[in-house]
Amino acid sequence: MRLREELFVLGFDSGGKPAVHPESLDIGVAGARLVELVLAGRVGVSGGRLGVIEAVPTGDAQNDALLAAIVRAPKPPPLAGALSQLRTGAGDAVRADLLAEGVLTKVAQRRLGLVPVTRYPVDETVVRSITVRMWYAAHGRSQPDEPTAALCGLVHAVLLHDHVFVAMPLAGLDQRLREIRGKLSDPVREIVDAVGRTVASAAFAIYR
Repeated sequence: MRLREELFVLGFDSGGKPAVHPESLDIGVAGARLVELVLAGRVGVSGGRLGVIEAVPTGDAQNDALLAAIVRAPKPPPLAGALSQLRTGAGDAVRADLLAEGVLTKVAQRRLGLVPVTRYPVDETVVRSITVRMWYAAHGRSQPDEPTAALCGLVHAVLLHDHVFVAMPLAGLDQRLREIRGKLSDPVREIVDAVGRTVASAAFAIYR
């Protein structure tokens, strides 16, 4: 699974109910797309701006369209601006992909027999395979690879860690995830930190 898909499925409980505010998850998914381009060696981040390293398609249609947009930009786009643009509909796009792949199923229900509600339950075996990797990383049992470390960082940035690790409590979880974030490569860490700031700003705007 792609990083953005892993983050997305972690954002829901087993019944398909959101575990975090949808806008926060959209921001995280947007950040995950940028991290994917960084890990693929196509994009870098310096001074809060995105720069192209190699303008060769990755084979991922959505990310290749994003890469092409960065290439066409008259000057390196600001990271914060890119997150703001990419977050709109980010989760919906991933949901559509996961429905097509059979990872999610669509279930229409009526709350109290009246109000229509649509849920998207996640394949629990998929979630388990993701959380096991994160568990080993969070407990220091193994050195996480960069995608797993980035996922830990994004989960922490969008405030999903209490939900993801609810079945595997860990004293000092917040500090351990901060340590993992601190060891990310500079461009990935810049993106993850920008996701955290954008999530905090969005939450402040909602409750202001």
